[in-house]
Amino acid sequence: MTLRESPLGAQLCVTGVRLPAADAFRLNEMGVRLGSLARVTQHAAFGGRVIAVAGSRFALDGATAALIDVEHVTLRVEPAESCVRSR
Repeated sequence: MTLRESPLGAQLCVTGVRLPAADAFRLNEMGVRLGSLARVTQHAAFGGRVIAVAGSRFALDGATAALIDVEHVTLRVEPAESCVRSR
């Protein structure tokens, strides 16, 4: 599923970022990277989303949100920095 398709309040793990390198780099700097945990805090017009990542909130437009792949995760008792499974 993509970030744009995610429901309000969903706890998510970022599984892919399909953006141009410069845009992906900027999101990486803001904490939106492969394996990061995020929570959808608001839905915005035209598919935009406000997400909470690493103690900050960011607004993303619908086109950008559609290119960020996520999967739903269940809450853990212990906080985790990454949701990527070790191989």
